[in-house]
Amino acid sequence: MKKILIVLNITFLSTTLILTYILLFTGTELVKLPNDTRTTVKYAPDLRELVMSEMRDYLVIMAEIQQGIAENNPDKIYNAAIKQGQASIDETPARLLKLSPLACKQMGFAGHNLFQAIADSAKTNYNPQTTIKQMATLTNNCVACHKTYKVVVE
Repeated sequence: MKKILIVLNITFLSTTLILTYILLFTGTELVKLPNDTRTTVKYAPDLRELVMSEMRDYLVIMAEIQQGIAENNPDKIYNAAIKQGQASIDETPARLLKLSPLACKQMGFAGHNLFQAIADSAKTNYNPQTTIKQMATLTNNCVACHKTYKVVVE
């Protein structure tokens, strides 16, 4: 048993050292996909960071909503979804709206409207199946946007 543990520890340590070397000492390069047909949307660095941050927030909030569904907790769902609902649309900088393609804006607004719909239904007439369907629609909206656009710094 001790020999097995020693071998496992040596294997783990070797793998860790190899991965550390790769991460720290090998260069990174941007890989351009040859068949990437997405539309490039160029933003100033601050706007790109805002968009990327908002997408990360979407993921966090979607995870909170899913947890609320699993716990059958409409308050948790409401409190998560409302963060990206109508109030979030109202805080969108005019510069971002001006620079975004129309279809991109429409997908973004659709996402915020879906979050609002999830919050509203969780508050007024919670039904887990309805929320699951709303989440599927929201996820499909995110997938469509990511398949259509890539956000880069101008």
